[in-house]
Amino acid sequence: MRNPDHKAAGAIDNYDMAILAALSDNAELTTIELSKLVHLSRTAVSRRITGLKDRGVLAAPRYDVHYDKLGFAIRAYVSVSAPDTDSFEVLERLLEKPEVLDVSVVLGEELLLVEVVALDTAHLHQFLTWINDIGHTETKVILKKHRSPIDFRTRMRMVEDELANPDPRLVSAAE
Repeated sequence: MRNPDHKAAGAIDNYDMAILAALSDNAELTTIELSKLVHLSRTAVSRRITGLKDRGVLAAPRYDVHYDKLGFAIRAYVSVSAPDTDSFEVLERLLEKPEVLDVSVVLGEELLLVEVVALDTAHLHQFLTWINDIGHTETKVILKKHRSPIDFRTRMRMVEDELANPDPRLVSAAE
C-alpha cells in the first residue's frame, strides 16, 4: 500500500484536490482542520501544501478587502486601448496609481482591462480624465459582484468532463 502523500512529481490526486477545494472555500484553515476534512495526517497535509506551493499551484492566501467599508463607493472595470503606445509602458503607469487594483493584458480591441476603486463619481472622473491622456477607454461600473456557487472540485470535474466529451456543436463550428 502506497503512502497517500507519496506520488509522482507534478501529479495532482484526489487528496490534493480536496485540499485545494477546502482552501478555496476558506484560506484560513489550519493544517489540523484540513487534516480532518481530507482524512490525512497533519504532516501529510503540510507536505502536500508545501508541494503545491513549490509547483506554483497554490499561492499564499489573500484576504478579500471590502473597499466599500474603506470609503470607496465605486468599483469599476476600465478597458484601455492605446494602439500607438507601448502596452508595458501603459501597464507600468497604471500600476503606479493608487486607484488601480488589478491590470490584465487582454486579447481583443482593448489592450488592458483595469479594475479600479474610487471614493465617488468625482474621483472616478478624475482618474478617467488622467487615463484618457493615455488612450481610449470604456468604463463599466460594478454595481454588485457575485461569486460562483460552484466549488473548486466540482469546477475541475466539469472542465475535465467538457474536455473528454466536447459539445459536438462547438467542435463542428471550430472545424
